[in-house]
Amino acid sequence: MVFQKNTLKTDLEHPLEIEESRIRNDRQTVFLLVRELVKAKFEHGDQELTNRLWKDVADRGIDIDRVINLMYRCSSHEDDKEMTEIDEVFQKTSLIG
Repeated sequence: MVFQKNTLKTDLEHPLEIEESRIRNDRQTVFLLVRELVKAKFEHGDQELTNRLWKDVADRGIDIDRVINLMYRCSSHEDDKEMTEIDEVFQKTSLIG
């Protein structure tokens, strides 16, 4: 009978996987907030909710220009692929400027 030592992965063992996971989670949070902002501002005209959502964006430290870019550049805010493509271009070009 062979016993194997149980080991747990630590943050140091797979930093790339952890960073990719963080980026995915961050992006999904941003997309969710953008969708909520679009609905509150453009579909419902709810200024109070819009203000609360912008405060949430600021409290989370999310780049306001990133959110505005997604709000106005996407033709379909329900399309994760389109939003991801637009967000990736913004992320790349905003590092240059």
